[in-house]
Amino acid sequence: MPAPDAIALAEALAAASSDAELAALARAEADADGTPRLRAAVDLLRAAGRGDEAPVPALDPEPLARITRLVRRDEVLEALYEADARALPPEVSALDQVGAALAAGAWNEREELDAAIGAAATDWRVERMAVVDRAVLRLALWELRHRPGLPAAVVISEAVRLAKSYSTERSGAFVNGVLSRLAREAAAGS
Repeated sequence: MPAPDAIALAEALAAASSDAELAALARAEADADGTPRLRAAVDLLRAAGRGDEAPVPALDPEPLARITRLVRRDEVLEALYEADARALPPEVSALDQVGAALAAGAWNEREELDAAIGAAATDWRVERMAVVDRAVLRLALWELRHRPGLPAAVVISEAVRLAKSYSTERSGAFVNGVLSRLAREAAAGS
């Protein structure tokens, strides 16, 4: 049986009337170190959407897709982490189309991304970074380079959230510093 707090969050997500309300719920969970609870809530909504028995309402595809976006980067990060650990391309079959493109893009350009990350991370060689931090930085830098409609502040904020959720306590500050430097350099070069 799913945890009551995950069920309550799934119900709140299902009842959200706008992307801003969804983002506020996700941000509140991240601030409360509730990323696992958010993922559990989204998994419950996905199960209901597939027709599986779930203690939450089944949503239409469009609202379910909006909610699924909240955990897309988490899922892409997992795929990139596993790929790096296995030294094989990421497994993207469980990702949506955008998530698969993010994972493939970051993986396929990792040498170029690593060169830029290494130049921005003073006193840190990319190969010595924690695997999670490296994956977060690759994903975020790929987004900064290839998703120009997405504000750099959003990309950096999400990367810091991922680093805080899945890596060490100090990883958030490290990721923020490296990405802020990369974003400033990119803005100056434009």
